[in-house]
Amino acid sequence: MLNKGITFGLFPGLSFWVFGIVLFVLVIYAVKLRELWGRVGIGIIVLGGTWNLVSRLMYGGVVDNWNLFGLVYNNLADYLIFIGLVVYGYSNYFRRQ
Repeated sequence: MLNKGITFGLFPGLSFWVFGIVLFVLVIYAVKLRELWGRVGIGIIVLGGTWNLVSRLMYGGVVDNWNLFGLVYNNLADYLIFIGLVVYGYSNYFRRQ
């Protein structure tokens, strides 16, 4: 299934450049972070986002080939983004305590 939007196919008209700019800003943010796990989380997010960005360049959209109980379609890069968010959120939560 070819997804031309973001998660769950939302906002299908967004330009390729919007995704590239978001990835660029995330890389700059990761460089400025001081915590290791925060950087690891952002790095995993950037890896998944780059994978999806390359897929957009090659196919005109993200190829979502894993069917999750007939409800949603996604790919490995989507799981990387989710895991990166969990790692970053976890490190951010414990940094403030």
